[in-house]
Amino acid sequence: MFKEITKSLSLFLILSFVSLKIQAQSVGGNTFINTGQSSYCGLAPSGTIGLSGHNGSILYWESSTNGGITWVNLGGAGQTSQTYFSLGQTTCFRAVVKFGSSAADTSTQTCITIYPASVAGTIIGGGNFCANAPAGTLALGGNTGNPLYWQYSETNGATWNNIPNTTTTENYPILTQNRLYRVIVQSGPTCKRDTSAAVAFNISPTTYAGSISGGTSVCALSNAGTLGLSGNIGDVVSWQSSINNGTSWQTIANTTKNQNYTNITQTTWYRAIVKSGVCQADTTANVIIDVSAVTNPGTITGDGNFCGTTASGILTLSGNNGKIQNWFVSTDSGVNWTVIPDTNTTQAYSNLNNTTWYRVLVKSGGCPADSSGIGKINVAPKTVAGTVTSSKSVCYGVGRDTLRLKGRVGRVLSWVQSVDNGGTWTTIINETDSLIYNGLTQTTWYSAVVQSGYCTIDTTAAIAITVFPKTPVDAGTFSTITVGQSITLTGSGTGTPLWTPSTGLSDPATFTPIAKPEATTTYTLYVTDSKSCVNMDTVTIYVLKLKYDGKITSLFTPNGDGVNDTWYLENIQEFPDNEVIVYNIYGQEVFRKKAYSNDWKGTFNGEDLPDGTYFYVLRFDSNDAVFKGSLDILRNK
Repeated sequence: MFKEITKSLSLFLILSFVSLKIQAQSVGGNTFINTGQSSYCGLAPSGTIGLSGHNGSILYWESSTNGGITWVNLGGAGQTSQTYFSLGQTTCFRAVVKFGSSAADTSTQTCITIYPASVAGTIIGGGNFCANAPAGTLALGGNTGNPLYWQYSETNGATWNNIPNTTTTENYPILTQNRLYRVIVQSGPTCKRDTSAAVAFNISPTTYAGSISGGTSVCALSNAGTLGLSGNIGDVVSWQSSINNGTSWQTIANTTKNQNYTNITQTTWYRAIVKSGVCQADTTANVIIDVSAVTNPGTITGDGNFCGTTASGILTLSGNNGKIQNWFVSTDSGVNWTVIPDTNTTQAYSNLNNTTWYRVLVKSGGCPADSSGIGKINVAPKTVAGTVTSSKSVCYGVGRDTLRLKGRVGRVLSWVQSVDNGGTWTTIINETDSLIYNGLTQTTWYSAVVQSGYCTIDTTAAIAITVFPKTPVDAGTFSTITVGQSITLTGSGTGTPLWTPSTGLSDPATFTPIAKPEATTTYTLYVTDSKSCVNMDTVTIYVLKLKYDGKITSLFTPNGDGVNDTWYLENIQEFPDNEVIVYNIYGQEVFRKKAYSNDWKGTFNGEDLPDGTYFYVLRFDSNDAVFKGSLDILRNK
């Protein structure tokens, strides 16, 4: 038993010695992230690395930015943690520990990983293609981080389809429609993803120029229109025009599908240049605006006048510009026209016995048709003037009758008359078969002028209307008597007398009847001579009343309105021996007249008198009667 105890004690002593020997070694321990995180994107703001499980004193901390190849002494003796600030790249940390005289030991290392910010980079590829893009490969360059996946879009970026590809290249098939590609890149799990700019495959359909509508014929005088392009594939690059049948072309800066033209003066060809994307341009077929010179219908020659015979000949159209559409003929002076379906420049006519008109309808291309002047074939019988009938003699100044034309062939152009036995003639505008004459005072010749169509003008034999000389008649001189007196009229003449009115006459059928009128009367003496012509003369017998008793107006308004414009004295004309005098309020005489006849308009020396009150005196040579009173002039009333 003692031996067992001795062995156990020996074993205990050995173990204790071994333990003391082990504890005497330096142990670096383990580092760990105390505060902060193990990785950052772009920059680590700050944090601490802790140390545990070490044996000995911490001599210093170290850091390495090249994966532990080289280390930098950071100091920090005796510190069980190391603080870092603003790390811009991946950095590893460790501590150096030493116990007693044992060799120093280093701890495990802890690294703070710094990822650069994600940069998607640039995709090389894409472009513009005609009809299709051949299969190929896209390559990503300049990226920071790894591709997570690629994407494509056939909706111009509205929607995207993922492609499970984490490489920097992407193979694409033959493309027949537009497509976009892009790649999603991430640098480390803590960095935000970045998306590259999209590359585009623009696939243009093959160019087709389409067709132009609107070609037509127009007139140089005035034209306007629009050409329209349709059915094209691609965009209009420009239009072109040519005025030399396509030998050379002028570019028109117009990229729309419509091309206008206005008042072009010569035939012009047009075409459009179309291009679809990068495809080759295509040119439409030519369309022509045919410009015609203005229609000139020309002139018809070969017409004429035919008198007393039928008409035959040839009409010729010359000087025309444009094509003859038809000839036309009319036998009723152009009221109605009949088409002659003939496009020749000549037109024959034969044995026409009536006046016939011809004309031609000409049209130049797109210009309005126009009719020529009329070619007139005038056919008429020979002119016969005919005969004028009428009575041959009339009384001086009172003869009235109607001349009548008979037996004429043609129309009446006019009548003519002469008062010097045909020495000179005066035209009378009258185209009828009758002419009324009235009140002739001298012998007059008459004749009618007649023409048949364009035949020679003919004139009838003249007919003379003889005018009997006027027999002198004298009714005597004007006389004045008073009421109740009588007077002998002293008429004279050659023939049978008759006075009118007969009232107050002793015998109206004598040259010298006794007249006793009760009022002023004008007598007319009619004398019928041996040719039954009646001549006349008049005489007035003024009858004065014994005393004036008429009403004298005390107000008149000479303002030119036709009412009450003169000073009126009732029956004053029956007292021709009257005299009136008018004064103003200052006694100045402003009007005086003998035999006043109601004609004063309130004037003095040709000027209007001012409105106001005036005073008058009326007296007579045959008696002592005198009338006085006031008179008002009111022009503004």
